[in-house]
Amino acid sequence: MNTPNMNATLPRSHAINISAALERAAGRENAGVAEAGTEKVCIETKNLNLHYAAAQALFNVNVKIPKSRVTAFIGPSGCGKSTLLRCFNRMNDLVDICRIEGQVLLDNADIYDRSVKVALLRRRVGMVFQKPNPFPKSIFENVAYGLRIMGVNDKKALAETVERALRGAALWDEVKDRLDANGLGLSGGQQQRLVIARAIALEPEVLLLDEPCSALDPIATAKIEELLLELKNRFTIVIVTHNMQQAARVSDYTLFMHMGEAVEFNDTETLFTTPKMDRTSDYITGRFG
Repeated sequence: MNTPNMNATLPRSHAINISAALERAAGRENAGVAEAGTEKVCIETKNLNLHYAAAQALFNVNVKIPKSRVTAFIGPSGCGKSTLLRCFNRMNDLVDICRIEGQVLLDNADIYDRSVKVALLRRRVGMVFQKPNPFPKSIFENVAYGLRIMGVNDKKALAETVERALRGAALWDEVKDRLDANGLGLSGGQQQRLVIARAIALEPEVLLLDEPCSALDPIATAKIEELLLELKNRFTIVIVTHNMQQAARVSDYTLFMHMGEAVEFNDTETLFTTPKMDRTSDYITGRFG
């Protein structure tokens, strides 16, 4: 198998130590099986299959997502990245023709069990979408929205939580003097950080991000990436990205998907420098995708 040329896939400032990666990869023979080594597992899928009516979108996916790490899903368009991500907080429930087989475990409990309350699950597993979607409300009320839905109305508690969330989203210093301003008046990058603040205000265990930077300029993208590196100390983060350089910059682990299959999973350095599967190598080196 040809080893990918990292100069073609990674920025020089984020070059990977290939020797160290090869040393860590020694003895790993289960290519294509999503294992996280000795890491504590947050989310695990077991023989997960997903159908949209007669069309199958996910095929026997077995993945273990490490706790308190950033895991990136990469692969060509239509490979099932976002579909898999949406399984983790049951967003696919909103699609009438969707049918799921297998298990998705959050802290070893099946989230598709009939006893699970989906609203409570989505508090534990927050989600940020591709395009910023702030509400047509003030910056303060955007962040406080979920708290108010939960019945939190104490002004002091709301103010403290909103400030904490905005600080956590690296937005407080930019908006602290205009919390009453409409959130729609913020720039695209600020809106995306506002949406992240809204999600983390509820203190979820997991934060899902579906191509959160695809609509942003490079400067805004860099701020989001810096933010993710800070947030992983508090949350398990799973990010879908079409940008392999971004995956290399922000993620600890990477899953490569192709045609609805989980092809290969490994720590990010190893997967990008010494992939074990031909399809992974071909994608990373630009032979397809």
